Amino acid sequence: MRLKKRQKEAVLAWIAEGLQTDEINARAAEFKPPFVVTRQSVDQYRKSRKVDLQAIKRVDEINALTAGYALKEYRVMRLSQLAEILAQDVFGGFLWTEQVKGVGSGDVAEIVEFEEFNKAEVDAYRGVLDDIAAETGGRAKRIEGTGADGAIVVETNISPEQIAQRVAYLLEVAKKRKEKDAE
Repeated sequence: MRLKKRQKEAVLAWIAEGLQTDEINARAAEFKPPFVVTRQSVDQYRKSRKVDLQAIKRVDEINALTAGYALKEYRVMRLSQLAEILAQDVFGGFLWTEQVKGVGSGDVAEIVEFEEFNKAEVDAYRGVLDDIAAETGGRAKRIEGTGADGAIVVETNISPEQIAQRVAYLLEVAKKRKEKDAE
């Protein structure tokens, strides 16, 4: 079957997206008028138009790694927005929530109203703040100079300047110990 100009353009666009023949045919079935392409015709379009699927996939991977939630700044911005919403709830009057329970049964049943601390929302707020701190490097982890076997423990998320300061400190401590032992 010979394709019309609009159909051919659609097929080429779908090939450029990296779709396979079955995926193209699924979209072509919804096209007006619907049509079907064979694997051979799709291969022919790829060859004649020199569509490099690997290049398309590389571009898609690069776009995925450099947009949206892949960017630390975007994640921090969204977490900050969520933190602001939770802060408005927690500090704006939802720190304590009104609860109602029925106590007893039958004729002696009674409805009791009480306030309950909104622990779930406070925990969610604290969790978001912790996520922001983790994303921005604002939380210092516990650092040990040596492990149980005496080997030096190196933390991987510290800067070279911090490493230099710690090494200088350890050398100074070692020097003082040596001088003390020599006395």
